[in-house]
Amino acid sequence: MRIETTAHAIAAATDFGESAGPLASLARGDVPACFGRLGLRLATLLLEARATEAELNMPDGPDDALWERGKSEMAEIVRAVSDLSTWVENQRCAVDTCECRADRLLRRMLRDRHIAEQPGYSPQLQRVATLVIGHTDSLPYVFVHYRNHITHPVSQHGGWQARLVTSAGVTPLYESPGYPHTPLGLYYEDTRACLDAVTTALGR
Repeated sequence: MRIETTAHAIAAATDFGESAGPLASLARGDVPACFGRLGLRLATLLLEARATEAELNMPDGPDDALWERGKSEMAEIVRAVSDLSTWVENQRCAVDTCECRADRLLRRMLRDRHIAEQPGYSPQLQRVATLVIGHTDSLPYVFVHYRNHITHPVSQHGGWQARLVTSAGVTPLYESPGYPHTPLGLYYEDTRACLDAVTTALGR
């Protein structure tokens, strides 16, 4: 999908009062270095558009040409915003300015391979501190640490540290080159390498 094909999504932003912000910037032709804020705005816009669509599709709505036209136009807006959201989700951010969560790429790769994952909460640290890959109620599974705090942004990426949990105990599985000081430029390659190690260990 190209940005030039998003006219309806941009029109939707105007309809919802979007005169400034990341989507308005995109409408002006400014491609962001980080797609995080744009993705969040699109997610909100999609919820609002779907709510409006649902109202227009109420069974007791008026049966006239204008109402039907509104339903058709809103359905088109929902499709366009959804397509734009998908496009944004697959864009690469400039790692040195990316504000997205550091685990975003790894989690998307895991979902693409249909591998279960969930945040791991640390009672000691009182925050999300790991990514749990697999199911903790069955062995094996993997804990992935990102500087011991996976909610850090990509711009602070320092590498991945994965540990495999089996009936024999916990063993190192993957550690980024120079963890926890891996260069930002290795973010994508590092994440793929971590994914490969995890999937191999889990037999996937």
